[in-house]
Amino acid sequence: MTDEISREALHDILRGVAALTGDAIVADLARLVGKGVRADISIAFNPKQIASKRWLVETLAEVLPKPDGPVWVLGAWHGVLGAMLLADERLAIPRLVSLDIDPHCAPIAEILNHRHVASGRFRALTADMMSLDFDSVEGGRPGLVINTSCEHLGDVPGWIAGLPAGLPLLLQSNDYVREPDHRSCVPSLDAFKAQAGLSELWFAGALPTKNYTRFMLIGRR
Repeated sequence: MTDEISREALHDILRGVAALTGDAIVADLARLVGKGVRADISIAFNPKQIASKRWLVETLAEVLPKPDGPVWVLGAWHGVLGAMLLADERLAIPRLVSLDIDPHCAPIAEILNHRHVASGRFRALTADMMSLDFDSVEGGRPGLVINTSCEHLGDVPGWIAGLPAGLPLLLQSNDYVREPDHRSCVPSLDAFKAQAGLSELWFAGALPTKNYTRFMLIGRR
């Protein structure tokens, strides 16, 4: 007997929790685990990651529940945020594009969001967000662009300056400077506002956690 839980056991546990709660995302996660998945899916579903995404969903439902066009999630990793956004009945999102530079992410995101792929509401792409032209993307200009990983960009103001004027944005960053991959952390919410330089600001907030504070802005480029 081993102390480590097997993939098959985790699959069964998740299926049981899905049956108990009726939560479709848990059922989709169980399906994903059953097919085999990279170990870092555990990071994508850890409590801090889910808390920051839940904060985003709750805030968006109040500030911009009906984006005027497709929603693009950049640096989307395994598509967890997309699943949460499309599952929330308060949000009227016609289509969602989940984009990440890592080519291993798109297949996982599409398995997790298989129901929304089938309905035509979800698509995963592999691309570099720094080179996107949102005036000419397939499906028309987005109604909202979400980037929850601004701290990973080398030049946040430069990236934002290259976006179409007036484009609705939801941005997150943090002050966790101890992470080597974090190149554009901000020390405060005011510093994040200055870094983003949005022409209109509809929401600005901070979510403290044990080791860092996450900042979020919603507004217009």
